[in-house]
Amino acid sequence: MKSSLKSVLNKLGLVKVIHKNLIRLGFSNLQWYPYLDASLDGIIPPRELWVGSGDPLNHFLRWPYEYRAYLTLLCGMRQDASVLELGCHHGRTMLALPGYLQPPGRYEGLDILAKQIEFAQRTIHSRFPIFNFTHADIYNPLYNSTGRVKAEDYSFPYSDNCFDIIYAASVFTHLLPPSCSNYFKQSRRVLQKGGQCLFSFFLLDSYKGPGTSVSPRYEFNLLKEHEGVAVYNPKLPEQVIAYSTSFIERMASDAGLKVKRTIPGYWSNAHKWNLNEQDLVLLEAV
Repeated sequence: MKSSLKSVLNKLGLVKVIHKNLIRLGFSNLQWYPYLDASLDGIIPPRELWVGSGDPLNHFLRWPYEYRAYLTLLCGMRQDASVLELGCHHGRTMLALPGYLQPPGRYEGLDILAKQIEFAQRTIHSRFPIFNFTHADIYNPLYNSTGRVKAEDYSFPYSDNCFDIIYAASVFTHLLPPSCSNYFKQSRRVLQKGGQCLFSFFLLDSYKGPGTSVSPRYEFNLLKEHEGVAVYNPKLPEQVIAYSTSFIERMASDAGLKVKRTIPGYWSNAHKWNLNEQDLVLLEAV
């Protein structure tokens, strides 16, 4: 990879240009080295499958290493843990886990995007057999408008009490309360007692009103039919959804989960310290 990259850039006459500009930026001792770990070769999908097809590579790569840190530090993920990711996409957040999880540990990814799941199963599972990806044909007006099953009726395709950890990055930010409640109950069903959930949310407790968050996308209108729930676009509520902590606590209690901790994100611009863009909610199966 090192020699072939330099060879291509040499042919294009770009080596000196790149080197000159990197020196200008302060990289005076530039050495050619593999820019990506060899374990990532072949499992980074084409850009059209990325969540943000125009994202720079460093933004793409921050996801797997952030979530490996979250799962180990917040959920106590062991190398032999059984892990389920809801909304796994093409494997965006799990790319740092193949070097960590070891049998009998395993990873299961579940998503409604068929092309992304096909890519992940074909490229990642074939190299790392303890990592498996399943398509869930769930209806969503934004992401899977031909889906055959409603999220509020969907049963996770796994046996009871079979996972130690379940996590989801920006899934509950697109689920209305009946669907969110069902996902909580399904999560508790497949979690072992004492198992951990790490879910990202927009927590209304942090929202201070229009013009106060970091983006116009994160401005919310309360839903009249659900106290403690607000949406960005009332005409398409699944686009972005926010919940109050008390609403989440009630859903968790009904499902047999308890909220252990909430960790602020930077979206609300309301905290002097934050971790992720979205707020993180840590739950435990009771």
